[in-house]
Amino acid sequence: MPEAIPAGLRLGYAEPRDAVAAFDQRNLLQPSFRWQDVWQEEHSRAFAVAGVQRLDILQVFRDEIDAAVREGRSLADFSRTIRQRLVAKGWWGNIPITDTATGEERITRFDDRRLQVIFDVNMRQSAAAGRWQRIERGAAQFPLVMYRTMRDERVRASHRAWDGLVLPVNHPFWRTHYPPNGWRCRCTAFALNQRDVDRRRAAGEAIQTEAPPIDWISYVNPRTGQVVPVPRGIDPGFAYNPGQARDGAFFDQALGKALTASPLAGAVAVAQATADHHMLLTQAVQQWGDWVDGLVADPAHPASAGRNVGTLPVGAVRALVQRGVPPASAVLGVQAADAQRALQAGTGPALYRRLPALLAAARAALLVRGSQPPALVLVVDLTAADGSVSKLAVQVLAARVNLVRGMSVVPAEDLRNEATYELLWGSIE
Repeated sequence: MPEAIPAGLRLGYAEPRDAVAAFDQRNLLQPSFRWQDVWQEEHSRAFAVAGVQRLDILQVFRDEIDAAVREGRSLADFSRTIRQRLVAKGWWGNIPITDTATGEERITRFDDRRLQVIFDVNMRQSAAAGRWQRIERGAAQFPLVMYRTMRDERVRASHRAWDGLVLPVNHPFWRTHYPPNGWRCRCTAFALNQRDVDRRRAAGEAIQTEAPPIDWISYVNPRTGQVVPVPRGIDPGFAYNPGQARDGAFFDQALGKALTASPLAGAVAVAQATADHHMLLTQAVQQWGDWVDGLVADPAHPASAGRNVGTLPVGAVRALVQRGVPPASAVLGVQAADAQRALQAGTGPALYRRLPALLAAARAALLVRGSQPPALVLVVDLTAADGSVSKLAVQVLAARVNLVRGMSVVPAEDLRNEATYELLWGSIE
């Protein structure tokens, strides 16, 4: 007898694995008083519903959105099942809530219209994140991305101006303008190659290949007072690429897991993740750069306390384990004070903003003789435009999270000084 089809599941439906994977990353329940409390890329790590501060209510929403993403449930199916659960918990209609931080009180309303907004935003963002993963995987064959509106009278004028725009996958435009670009935005983007572009042009379709200038406006987040630049035409809170943000979140999560794993297993897992997901490191560099920029803008900001940035090379960890002196962890972190000193050093902020990629490219590790606690120097080759190669020395102090204390460009002969350094792994030639 054929297996029964679950209620609400459409015939012929195939689980959108990339969208499911993107939603799975949002496994942290984040209470919030207003929607501005959880900002842009934070949604790639956390699940939040504006005005919901109770974790049990947040779990209900996450459970039902998860089922909708996995099973392709319609809005009607989603609304029917979640309404029953919310009513049973007394979370329906006008709900008084209080901001635990400020004591502010307000009424938030949960009804069918509110459910529609919650469903629409979460489903579109999950689908967009999953679609970006497919775009990245197929970039070798389809290296271009096209912005497409629904081309009807409901399209916003600002979004209509981007219709038919074709740019490379790695163009920075997609970091801020990858749709959806606002509440109820129906725009999409998809991959294609030059042959597809030529065919569309021959059919009379208007194609743009030059990125428009971005007109930045200032948005003051009423919850934090922070002034945030937002591209004109994009709703505040939507100027990010959920698929790229997922890459950065995945890298952060990989480092978090490496903290609790054995040093060698952690280093291998992170190295494998960056090898399997070619955009992972690119987005890690972008997020690291954003953190550095935030540190420069506001050195006292609480979020600037520190950040994990990579791992020791697998070969270096293996060498330390074989010597019987394994590190407490493979993870490399940066403290704000060290970052501020490094930004003022001779290497300059441009090079420092590439730190995650530089660490991943290390080709040697030196043990500093007589150092207590143990100290390492990771050696990275820097190739100039004229083909010349210089050596970048990244200083690491061993700890539970090994601390990157600074970096400097040094002559190769200095690194060969056996009175100061012992070659632990790799080559400095």
